[in-house]
Amino acid sequence: MPLEILQLAWYTVVVIAIIFYVILDGFDLGVGSLQLFIKGDTERRICLNSIGPFWDGNEVWLIAIGGGLFVGFPDVYASVFSGFYVLLMIYLAGIIFRACAIEFRSKHTSNLWRKTWDTVFWFSSLTITFGSGILLGSFVQGVPLNASREIYLSFWSLFTRYTVGMGLMAVFLFAMHGNHFLLLKTEGELQARIYKLFPWTTALFLITFTIMTIWTWSLFPYMGALFIEMPLFWFLPGLLIGAFCAKIWASIKGRYGLSFFFSMLTISLLFLLFVAGTFPNMVISSIDRDLYSLTLYNSSSTATTLKVALMIAFIGVPLVLLYGYILYATFRGKTRLHDHSY
Repeated sequence: MPLEILQLAWYTVVVIAIIFYVILDGFDLGVGSLQLFIKGDTERRICLNSIGPFWDGNEVWLIAIGGGLFVGFPDVYASVFSGFYVLLMIYLAGIIFRACAIEFRSKHTSNLWRKTWDTVFWFSSLTITFGSGILLGSFVQGVPLNASREIYLSFWSLFTRYTVGMGLMAVFLFAMHGNHFLLLKTEGELQARIYKLFPWTTALFLITFTIMTIWTWSLFPYMGALFIEMPLFWFLPGLLIGAFCAKIWASIKGRYGLSFFFSMLTISLLFLLFVAGTFPNMVISSIDRDLYSLTLYNSSSTATTLKVALMIAFIGVPLVLLYGYILYATFRGKTRLHDHSY
């Protein structure tokens, strides 16, 4: 098999892993970002337990992303994990504190204890989500990647007006996604109160998405170059608008399973727009985009490594998908508290 085909195939595996992580861990991060807007201990427990069977399994896709980069694109892995070391360590700390909050929150009846862990759960969820947006925004605007394939930047230099805007968009996107998941998993008065958050999360995401799209295409013309060169790809923004409108329609009609599906589709198409704008680049150099950027072609492993890894992926990825299917099928339906609830 030609090396170019293997590179493209492994790139596709990494993209698929990122999409599954974003749409799956995205909803439980969104639930976390809405935790403090839910009033009452019982209601907060229901929201927490709605993601209870899923949150740790969703994070398996993080391992798939890291492993995929390490095996398939070692130069990208080395550059990103060293250049963004502090941000990724904060991201990891957010994951750890979030897991502690979920596990410890209901271990004590003290009101102060539970409110403290609710706050930790909320803040760590926001930290992870905002950090993801900062990372994505950095990849769009480019990073100081030099000829040695090393990234030299300080932690505070990550926070530009553009990356902060991307971080806010990510927060509102996941909050909207989590909102749809809670509508699917709750019932009665709690569901009615959560529905009142739906117009706010949707509007805030729509506003930030519109601003960031205009900002991106005006500030970084290469992000829209593909749509100018190949107008056929305008079907992606068209599908995105259609999925977003369908999501709103399904929510208004009370078809929350369908609205959650369209929410997942919206997020998937958003990331595909990012892929279409950056392809074939994986890390864009702000020093010299054409000379120093890491692409899927100049940063991959050897053909032998990619071939062996791809065979393993063809076995491992379907197993992860099967595990996910069994998990979601087993715990489908409305969330109700019981003796083993968080």
